[in-house]
Amino acid sequence: MNILRAGLVLGALGALLAAPAHAQQVADPGFRSVGRGAPLAVALPTVQLPQGPAALEAFAKYPWVGPMRIGPRRDAAANPGAPPPLEFGSAWNGAVPAGVKALPIDIFTSKDFYKDRELWKDKRYFRCNSPQGLELQRGAIFAATIGNDPPRTAAWGYCDRDLPRAALVSPYGFKSAQEHYEALLAETKKRGGPTQHTYATVPGELNGRYAPGNYFDNWYSFMAAVQFPTVLSVLTPEYQKRMVQEAYHQGTTNAPHWVSQYCWPEGFMRRWYSFAIQFPQSVIVTPSMVQIMAGVADNFVTSINIGRQFRMDGNVPRLGPDVPRWYGETIGFWDKDVLITWTSNIQAWSAHGAFEFSNKMQTVEIYTPVRNARGEVTALNHEAVFYDPDALVDPIRIVRNYARLGGFETGDPVQYIKCIPSLYPVKGHATPVAPGQVIEYEVPDMFGRPWAQMWEKYFEQGMEKAKEDDIFDFGK
Repeated sequence: MNILRAGLVLGALGALLAAPAHAQQVADPGFRSVGRGAPLAVALPTVQLPQGPAALEAFAKYPWVGPMRIGPRRDAAANPGAPPPLEFGSAWNGAVPAGVKALPIDIFTSKDFYKDRELWKDKRYFRCNSPQGLELQRGAIFAATIGNDPPRTAAWGYCDRDLPRAALVSPYGFKSAQEHYEALLAETKKRGGPTQHTYATVPGELNGRYAPGNYFDNWYSFMAAVQFPTVLSVLTPEYQKRMVQEAYHQGTTNAPHWVSQYCWPEGFMRRWYSFAIQFPQSVIVTPSMVQIMAGVADNFVTSINIGRQFRMDGNVPRLGPDVPRWYGETIGFWDKDVLITWTSNIQAWSAHGAFEFSNKMQTVEIYTPVRNARGEVTALNHEAVFYDPDALVDPIRIVRNYARLGGFETGDPVQYIKCIPSLYPVKGHATPVAPGQVIEYEVPDMFGRPWAQMWEKYFEQGMEKAKEDDIFDFGK
């Protein structure tokens, strides 16, 4: 584990200990809405880490698919007297779970995962790993689960655990972000809105610092409670292939290319991955602009332009030039103290352990204050629906809560992050490079899936890639 990753884990655990718990929920708008507040198909439990020796035991209450090994690495000689790690998995070191018949080949034994496409529908092909469990096989942030003869000895997750597909997809019937946003705007107009706030009326009590969110209270953030094929089922054939490609090179060839390793941009979807936004999020509210700032390995700045309209004369709706932006461009309106937004013009990118997305990605997001009996804001409920006709066969939804930590009168100020690379891709592997060391470095095409370029050049010789127009339907 490099220093950056170790720091991320320690920071994450510290944030979990410091932040109050808010169980996963979606804010009830108080009326039947056409496009917000629909009940969750499954509400994941909040994992709250207590102080003291029982901290890791709290993880046992979560429906892990696994496999995961949290705690000291299994090395009794190096850690005499240390308690064993907490394990979530059904079989280890090459064994097969009782009652499960292994496939003749799987992602850890295949010589050409492209040829195995029909097997991707079977969770046994991934040894019942969740996407996060597969990513952690090599011990990225917790103890490795790959066994003593990798990749053959990769661990199994729990084959009888999963989330239903309905927990991932949007419950609304809209086909585009524009249709969704315009329906919410029309609904708000029927109710007398949208609210035109001034400095005297804008909900300034929303200003302040918020925890980055619980790390396990939604299906996407840590992606550890869902089987791999269930996630694939919401993707188009091309993006299924891309996700399996990344999984193969993380677990089998041990050649992950996380963009943060190289100080490349984190990308839009990393806003929903809690380990990427560990620092408290700052929310600044004005009548014409709401700004949300977060980060840990990169700076995330969401600027919500209140009352503006997108131009519609380019590739996608936009505010500025017809050039995709790393975090898109966002417009929004108020329904009293609820903020409803539409983001477009997003740069296509990757999100390791999850799935890639295209330049057509757009979102509709709803920020609703959660108040206590005294009317004080204790959290922000964040409901987001994602539309991407290139990557997603159906829109997906992520719901999470940000616990309020306080105003700007206390706490650390926002930190501007500058990532200094110490790892470089050398012959297909992320390689530490010391100051003064001279290496031969091939400049990647940053807008041409640079991670995939390296995999295909160094590890996929002789593989039969599926055609771009290959038809493969997981069903709905």
